[in-house]
Amino acid sequence: MDIGNYKVKKQIGEGAFGRTFKGVHKLLKVTACIKQEKTGEKPYTELFREEAAILAKLRHPSLPSFIDYLEEPLPVGQILILSFIEGVPLDEFVRTEINSDGEPIVKKPIDDEHICWIVDRLLSALSYLHGRWQIVHCDMKPGNIILDVEDHNASIIDLGMAAWKPDEWSKSKGGTPGFLPPEFSSGFPPIPASDIYSLGKIICSISGGDPLRGSLPDDMNPELKKFFEPWIRHDPKQRPQNCDKLRTDLMKLRRKVFGSSTCKEKFKFRK
Repeated sequence: MDIGNYKVKKQIGEGAFGRTFKGVHKLLKVTACIKQEKTGEKPYTELFREEAAILAKLRHPSLPSFIDYLEEPLPVGQILILSFIEGVPLDEFVRTEINSDGEPIVKKPIDDEHICWIVDRLLSALSYLHGRWQIVHCDMKPGNIILDVEDHNASIIDLGMAAWKPDEWSKSKGGTPGFLPPEFSSGFPPIPASDIYSLGKIICSISGGDPLRGSLPDDMNPELKKFFEPWIRHDPKQRPQNCDKLRTDLMKLRRKVFGSSTCKEKFKFRK
């Protein structure tokens, strides 16, 4: 199948109102991510166009880069073409299974030091979204994080639920149970602390904690645990509010705990 100048190689994802493909430019041989709105119905078409408008403005190493946007008659419909981010979705990288008591158990949770560099990259991207563009992602979850171990990068994808310059009347467009900030279900507007809450839940998930209860593992470094716990407070006013400050504080804490703010190892799971 061809879409514009791209030859579709395979489908790599499907959501509530869209499909995602891996494609290659027919002349340049450059790999791209091709997103297609599959319903042709409002409000999905409006959300899709809003996502394209947001992504067209963004330039950050931990966010996908906009290439093109097309609107064609069905069955093609709306097409958003983005840079292809190499790596593995975080929810596939860290497998979660359900034990006999119905509780989520993380197989091979990630080592503390490596959690820190992943969180550093995500804080950098969120700081850019929140500060430069006043965008709240609103759907931070492991499936929307691409981990590239080779390049030591973690990228945020899928801004389909993002709120652009939310005000006191803004409402969230949705989210994912288990990572959804509690203020969304109460009808309060998205704020930067909403993404920080969801990131805290992601940390619970990849560290071997319990994201449903919002608890970190007992064997996490106690200083890191103390640092991350406020992120998942129920009251958004009691959480940290600024990702840029969190990133600076995390850098200082990494020097204290690990002796360096950079990680030289490629990757390591928790023992």
